[in-house]
Amino acid sequence: MLALVIEGCANRAAFAAGVVAELDRLGVRPALAAGASSGSIVCAAWAAGRAPELPALWQAVAGGSIVRWRDALANRSPFAMSAIVGDALRAALGAGDLRAAPAEALCTVTRLRDRATVVLSSRREPDFVRAVLGSCFVPVLYGRPVRIDGALVFDGGARDNLPLGAAAARGATTILAVVPAADGTARPRVLGPRVRPADVAPPGVRVVTIHPLAPLAVRPWTLERAAMAGAIAAGRAAAQAALPALYGPSS
Repeated sequence: MLALVIEGCANRAAFAAGVVAELDRLGVRPALAAGASSGSIVCAAWAAGRAPELPALWQAVAGGSIVRWRDALANRSPFAMSAIVGDALRAALGAGDLRAAPAEALCTVTRLRDRATVVLSSRREPDFVRAVLGSCFVPVLYGRPVRIDGALVFDGGARDNLPLGAAAARGATTILAVVPAADGTARPRVLGPRVRPADVAPPGVRVVTIHPLAPLAVRPWTLERAAMAGAIAAGRAAAQAALPALYGPSS
């Protein structure tokens, strides 16, 4: 089974939006997509059948600022990431019920009380938008805490930022690992060392890494319109460049 796994990388996930849209255009449509933090946003849209719209959805939030002093009380923080991400997801996915969607999405969250990683599935969650917001939640930057099954959760990337194991546990034998670093490395944990996805994949799983052909200009916590558009274009180019590797040796 072919699966997508998308690294959490804040606003640099614009690159993944370009990758996924281009893969869909090329007819590469995995049945499963797994991601952490911002990667889970792209996975949710993929599962809902919205891959062609991902670049437009991502660019819809470009050009603004994550700081909104006027809305600090409503957002519970001067930073507006809860509103920016939540509003965009609701506009795209409505009530967030993806249980009957064309594909399955997985996202990781970190449970606050014991720091355990929990994998949430769009096949089981009645509101996967809430699951994604939990995977993205970073204190201060996101002002609205999220509870899943009564437990407070936060950034899935804190413990599992590249959920290769979660995809493999669902039966994936070939994984397209989407990472924003031009050297093809990733951080499986936010504060951990950089590694090549193929080096940390579960035994027996083939990994094809899709990464930018040159460093991205987009920065993690800014919404510069030109840089976001450039990251999306870079994602499309990287998907095209990686496609032959899907049918040859892993990268």
